Amino acid sequence: MFEKNLAISDLLDTYSAVLSDRHRELLDYYYNQDLSLAEIAELVGISRQGVRDGIKKAEEELFFLEERLRLQKKADSVRETAARLLADADEGIKRAVQEMLQAMELQMEEEGT
Repeated sequence: MFEKNLAISDLLDTYSAVLSDRHRELLDYYYNQDLSLAEIAELVGISRQGVRDGIKKAEEELFFLEERLRLQKKADSVRETAARLLADADEGIKRAVQEMLQAMELQMEEEGT
């Protein structure tokens, strides 16, 4: 069985400009448009086995590029760091609002209102 590795879709987004037009087209049909091998074969005018071989070669090329360049790994790391920063910022904002409310309550108590 030829199972889809959904990480390929992310790698395709990162490295699509480096692939040949044929490889990019095959991967796009298979991963992004979710077409079957038979449907792709009919669209591009090659055998189902030719489509499968082309997809496998393109996947190998994407994995090779990621192994050497690590662009996807770096992008994932940046996204994770940004998410943590946003979560921390949210907590910081919550603390700041709570401190402001407490200060306002203290001020109101001091003023006797």
